[in-house]
Amino acid sequence: MMYAVIQAVIITAIVSFCAVQMLRKMLPKLSHDLQVKGAQALNRAGLTSMAQKLEPIVAKGDGCGSGCGSCKGCALSELKR
Repeated sequence: MMYAVIQAVIITAIVSFCAVQMLRKMLPKLSHDLQVKGAQALNRAGLTSMAQKLEPIVAKGDGCGSGCGSCKGCALSELKR
């Protein structure tokens, strides 16, 4: 009986983790919006430390297409114009 409960908890945790990862991969804008709304709700509830951990990190503009030239993506995009 106890093993069935432990097994159910472990399987639920694994499936939940996979569902969250799939949501983040397939629907990034929705995932970001839900993360922001969750952080705002935690702030209103007075749980500011948890809200800061949940709040999404703003990506810096040093990736491809930002003009940095590290991947030569900006040079290729200028040639296509």
